Amino acid sequence: MIVALVAGGAVLGGAAVELWRSSRASFPATAQSSAAQANTDVDRLKKLVPSQSHAMADVAYHWTNLWFAAEQKNWPLAEFYFNEARSHMQWTILIRPIRKDDQQRDVDLQAIFDALDASSFAGVKMAIAQKDSQKFPAAYKLALDGCYTCHKTSGKPFLRPIVPTAPAQGIIDFAPGP
Repeated sequence: MIVALVAGGAVLGGAAVELWRSSRASFPATAQSSAAQANTDVDRLKKLVPSQSHAMADVAYHWTNLWFAAEQKNWPLAEFYFNEARSHMQWTILIRPIRKDDQQRDVDLQAIFDALDASSFAGVKMAIAQKDSQKFPAAYKLALDGCYTCHKTSGKPFLRPIVPTAPAQGIIDFAPGP
């Protein structure tokens, strides 16, 4: 009886070891298959991400409407458009954080944004927070100069932002609400 138990244990133990070994042998193939699928998925997702110009069109939309909201002294709406513009600038950076300039040198867009955000964008934010219609135009124009500096640094000097002459759309009432 003991011999039968030992023999049975040996058979079960051997089967367990063989099962373990066969599962380990197939793991690299499964891992390779998963890695290949992940690479395929990443390549597909890269094709779905919009270009920076798409995200910057959103920035232009919000930055344009910001001007008219402030002009009408609708400070909550101005703050909304300011925050949306900043958010879409950050989205632009996520899409492509490093660009090449005309000499093929790296341009760190996050570093440029951080500098503008701490300086000229802060001036716009402050004018909005203070509801200061006297300071706002100068702060806005200074921020446009900062935007143009980024465009030039990124090899896009032909993208020259200006103070808008018309709202980006006509469906929003820029006048302050009741």
